[in-house]
Amino acid sequence: MLASTKNQLRIQLLASVGLLIILVVGIPIPISAINIHEPESYFQYHQRPNGTNLQKHSEICDILKQLDSELQNHTFQPSQVKQDRFDRKDFQEVGYQRTFWIYDFTASFFYEVNATLLAIGEYSLVFMEKNCITELGELAAIGKTETIRDEFDSTIYPRITDLAGHPNGTLGDIDGDPRIVILLSNCANYYSERNELPFDYSNLCEMIYIHYRIHLMNVVAHEFHHLIWFNNEWDEPQFILEALAQYAMYYAGYLEPYNNLAPQVDAYLPHPEESLLYWNMYNDGGVSAVIDYGGAYLFAFYIAEQYGVEILRNLITEPADGPHGIEAVLQTAGDDITFNELYLNWIMALTIDELGFCNNLYGFENLNARITQYYPVGVLPLLNQTISLRYYGFHIHKLQSPPDNFTVQIKKSSNQTIGVSIASHDAIGWHIYQNLHDEEGTIITDNFMGNQIDVAYIITSYMLNHTPTITRSYDIGLGPSTHIDISIITTPITLEVPWGLIIPLSAFSVICLLIVIVITIRKSKHFEEK
Repeated sequence: MLASTKNQLRIQLLASVGLLIILVVGIPIPISAINIHEPESYFQYHQRPNGTNLQKHSEICDILKQLDSELQNHTFQPSQVKQDRFDRKDFQEVGYQRTFWIYDFTASFFYEVNATLLAIGEYSLVFMEKNCITELGELAAIGKTETIRDEFDSTIYPRITDLAGHPNGTLGDIDGDPRIVILLSNCANYYSERNELPFDYSNLCEMIYIHYRIHLMNVVAHEFHHLIWFNNEWDEPQFILEALAQYAMYYAGYLEPYNNLAPQVDAYLPHPEESLLYWNMYNDGGVSAVIDYGGAYLFAFYIAEQYGVEILRNLITEPADGPHGIEAVLQTAGDDITFNELYLNWIMALTIDELGFCNNLYGFENLNARITQYYPVGVLPLLNQTISLRYYGFHIHKLQSPPDNFTVQIKKSSNQTIGVSIASHDAIGWHIYQNLHDEEGTIITDNFMGNQIDVAYIITSYMLNHTPTITRSYDIGLGPSTHIDISIITTPITLEVPWGLIIPLSAFSVICLLIVIVITIRKSKHFEEK
């Protein structure tokens, strides 16, 4: 019995010494070597490595290219017919008749129409095509033109000039009359720069075209904004021009009955893959051009909400164009943010539309807009799913019941930049992670963890790691695209002990073991003495 007890004590002593050795040697090895990344709550992280070149890819709009070429060489003299029309001042009375050039966008040619001046305002001259007068009837035609005149003079002109400036801009007044010609005709709603320059098919006046059956004044505000912008500069990329013209409808007060949403927003929200920078003017790929108007409006609205409408005002006089112009205006106003950071914040706001944290960067205060098209992920793992990304468009994966630890792995082409944005919500609140990955390698791996995560969004974007350059007439179409393979897996849970506790825990464990060893030795001697 005594021998058995001695053997047990020897075994306990050896076990204690062995455990002591393990603790002394093993504890300093970091358990965190598994590299689990926990995004900091309410914190953005951006890497901006050295730039890479993106091969230009766009579909050229011949009409815009031709016009741009003429704009750069507009020293030739107008024809005598145009000069005669330019010099006329006899359209000051209701009933004055003249012809106008109109462009048929379907058949791609110019044609002339006869029109009559039916309403004269302080800031407007409202004409209607004769065929349209015949169809509506004279009284109805006059009533319609007077309604547009009154609305233009009382609301549209003062509000849009407050937003964008005087119509003369730097180009001047080509017809010597400060009033804007509004032609109601059986044509598309549009503004043509050609009319303010001495070119073929120019009407040589500041004017906009409105379909004669229009019921919404927001279209007039939109086209009038285009007119003002062109009189200040003509080489801004299309997405900027349309974004601000869309915002002009809101600024004039016409979107309030629609919860401040432009009519094209509903078309955009299911299509976050559409490029912000490229303008799909001709419905390329069977994709509706209406979508781009919705996205552009939300982008301008986001800028105005976050940084003030003055940013949009200042864009019109900023020499730099496109994303570079936006950066310049923001930085002049004291907002140190890059275009890429702005874009990542915007797509995050469109994804979660949540306020109350991080200075409300990730939501809209005065409208409700959330992307409605995403890929739901119910069960992990999701392995090697191939998705297509357009240039400055984005794709969303939504984890319906995410684990508290998960890993996102992306396979991409070498030297391409992929933006990865992740929003997760747990017991603490929202966590935001944003990064630009342009490593020469082809694998991106990010690990995330939280505390009782109930939803997570993984947003991927095809971007540049520096400010993109986009130029007018080379920004038409769907834009470049790329493919990535994405995997989302559950990360094995590992206990990570903070380094600050390792030394105290180690010391405490060693002391406890030494006490056990001393007690064991004394017991052993006690039994030996017996």
